[in-house]
Amino acid sequence: MVRPPLVAAAAAAAAIAVSGATATPAIDLSDAAATLAAAKQVSTWMTTYFTFSSWNDFWGAWDMNIVQWHESGIYYNVILDYMDYSGDYAMSNFVNTAMTKAMDDNGDFLFGCEGNCGGKWNDDIGWWGLAALSGSELYGVTSSNVISSADGTKPSWLHVGNYTMFRILEQVDSQCGGGAYWSRDRNAKEANLRTEKSTITNVQIIWFALRLYDATQDAKYLDIAKTFWDWVVLAVTDRNTYMIYDGIYADGSCTVDGNSWSYYYTPMAFAGAALNKITGNSTYMTDGMGFYNYWKKNFIDSSGRFHEPLCGTRFACKDPDGFNFPVYETLADLYNILPDSQSSVKSEIKSIMVKQGEQLLAADPCNDKWNCVRTLNPVPDKYTFANGTNPRDQIEMMSYFNGMVRINGVTPPTTAPTNQAPVKTNPKSAAEPATVFASKAAAVLISVALAGLLALSQ
Repeated sequence: MVRPPLVAAAAAAAAIAVSGATATPAIDLSDAAATLAAAKQVSTWMTTYFTFSSWNDFWGAWDMNIVQWHESGIYYNVILDYMDYSGDYAMSNFVNTAMTKAMDDNGDFLFGCEGNCGGKWNDDIGWWGLAALSGSELYGVTSSNVISSADGTKPSWLHVGNYTMFRILEQVDSQCGGGAYWSRDRNAKEANLRTEKSTITNVQIIWFALRLYDATQDAKYLDIAKTFWDWVVLAVTDRNTYMIYDGIYADGSCTVDGNSWSYYYTPMAFAGAALNKITGNSTYMTDGMGFYNYWKKNFIDSSGRFHEPLCGTRFACKDPDGFNFPVYETLADLYNILPDSQSSVKSEIKSIMVKQGEQLLAADPCNDKWNCVRTLNPVPDKYTFANGTNPRDQIEMMSYFNGMVRINGVTPPTTAPTNQAPVKTNPKSAAEPATVFASKAAAVLISVALAGLLALSQ
């Protein structure tokens, strides 16, 4: 992930209008039925802005002149999450076919690449792998794909998600206390690509491991989650404030990257609550609430809208900036996992999300059919269609409603849809998760990480 993606500075101040718009329908964002109905309307536009070309069709992604490759993985995750709670499977074939193309025969989203993989870094494949786990949660842990791969195996979504995490764990060493690297190229000319261990990559590992533990109840995944939690807390967190740094440079100095973005705070808050629930260790909840409170103080502006302080100051970011998708998802996860003793925090999360929705709809209005795509004028240099329309708006709105609906307590369907994904993967990703992760190489990597953390804490 080339971070942060740049656009023309003029985009931030662009005049905005929705093509053919009338007023956004009035909605009570705290009401379950109303937000579910709006989400279903928003979803009808999700595939409208997907464009095929020979290149992006090969990768299974949106046109990469409009949407970066890693973002396509996030967007498919958004669609799978929507299908999970809504019972609306109209986009199932669309997203499953795209995910199939992206996995290719290797089942790891890397097309068999090692080293410099054309911009496919560890956090990039992480977003796609997390989407695969969303597929598992939608279709069922043991669901197989309807078309066998060439070797006759029929891997499940769970296997693909697990194997993706395994590929990221290959990028762990003991420098700076452990942790996985951002880029997969240790010979890159740019120092940050060669040496940085990015926070988001390691937060993704925690997220992977907790979801795999939830699916399998296999203790090794809990061990992984705790190991990488400890690394984030010890290596890239200011324990006095709970500020999380963007990464650390494994170049002998272990200097931190002083930037900070919103999208690792709420996943860490959720992880803290989850680890507390699983282990009974209240320290996880204390630290998780520390991350939540830092996010709340620093990433919500005076109007109540989520924002990135670095956008428009040090960096010119996409619009929407692209960091909110994990925030919406994990705020809902946090809301739903918090115990009754944290009822005040749950009420606060719901109020924050309602306010965000009000501000989002006021600033970026949708039309009466819930088409929320703006026309930007002047047209930014990158990441919009030639006519200035901006597909990120619809995906952001879908992601927002995914979180709001789940916070409002909509009950997901009890019957899973039929899995339509014709996934082709190699035998490694088709193996049971326990078999894959029990490999000697993986065991060594976790031992290295644990040893590094021990050294870091002394």
